[in-house]
Amino acid sequence: MKRRFKTAEVTEASGGFSVALDGKPMRTPAGHAFVVPTRTLAEAVAAEWQAQGDKVDPRTMPMTQFVATSLDRVSIERERIVRDLAAFAETDLLCHRAQDTERLARRQAEEWQPLLDWAADALAARFLLASGVMPVEQPGETLAAVRTRVERLDDLTLVALQTLAGASGSIVLAFAVVEGRLSADEAHRLSRLDEDYQIERWGEDYEAADRRVAVHADMREAERLLSLVRVRH
Repeated sequence: MKRRFKTAEVTEASGGFSVALDGKPMRTPAGHAFVVPTRTLAEAVAAEWQAQGDKVDPRTMPMTQFVATSLDRVSIERERIVRDLAAFAETDLLCHRAQDTERLARRQAEEWQPLLDWAADALAARFLLASGVMPVEQPGETLAAVRTRVERLDDLTLVALQTLAGASGSIVLAFAVVEGRLSADEAHRLSRLDEDYQIERWGEDYEAADRRVAVHADMREAERLLSLVRVRH
């Protein structure tokens, strides 16, 4: 898309803050008013637009994309998104321990179990462990507790959680970042224990390495979104 504006500036709006392109308030692709709860997030969005060259590249505008997703999708499909996110608890990565490799299983226990212990306390969700790739049926109380916590989140935080869970394969790791228990960097490393073990044994595939970088970047941007939503001025 060709750039057709000169300036992107933060403006006050009903319910929060918006961004105006050459004085005209932005709208989402679906036509919703582009309003965010904090000035810091609006400033980040404005900076993304101002930094564009002759062409606007949405791939370089993660905060803009997050907000648009929140306003165009989460507000309309919230029930489905909550359900899909809560379903991560049924097959959470941290519950699956190596069956045939003692060294990897020991590493998983050392690195992952503290997060499951944290989830039992912070999320009231006690997970059962499974050996190998086949999932174990998690207690109904655990699944209900996770869903309750997901339902409590505002739409923008839900977008961040969705990004983190999808990237890591773990609702526990995603919540650990949302709650400040882990950084995005730490969560990414923990989500790649199995992959790192295989790399140590067989070396790294270049395409897989590119995917790792992209996933890591997504998790960092989700963490940044959380910080911008929580800083109000």
